[in-house]
Amino acid sequence: MKERNKSIFRLLLFAAGGVLMAQTVLLVVLGTDKEMRIVLPLVLFLSELAACALMVFCILNPQYNRNYTLRRQEGKWKWVRETYGPDPNGLRYITAGVCTFLIALVFAVIAAAVLWPHIISETVAIIISCALVITLCIIFCIIEYKLRNNKL
Repeated sequence: MKERNKSIFRLLLFAAGGVLMAQTVLLVVLGTDKEMRIVLPLVLFLSELAACALMVFCILNPQYNRNYTLRRQEGKWKWVRETYGPDPNGLRYITAGVCTFLIALVFAVIAAAVLWPHIISETVAIIISCALVITLCIIFCIIEYKLRNNKL
């Protein structure tokens, strides 16, 4: 089961890399001026690479993630350290792959809004990006909740 989930993670990682490469090539080829052809693709490429790497590292290594949450204890609200459940089936690999792919789609929407502003307006790009980020958060929270409560 864990090996299957690692394979799915790799496929999603390659898909995210394909989206990243397509976005970068389109920005370089279809950019209108020097700034659009060099600086913007470089900034988006490095930003997306850093965001995806950080996301994968934090999901696959929860022991380094010092996650605190606000909980009610003895009638008072306190910051309590979140405990992470064991992952014998490798579900965090699936979470990392899906989150990486969704981050790549968010950056692709931003690049599409820059390249084709007459098709994808700024408002539409914001709505789509927010929907993708909310989906990312929901998937992450569901998997971590189930792992924490040993429901999988």
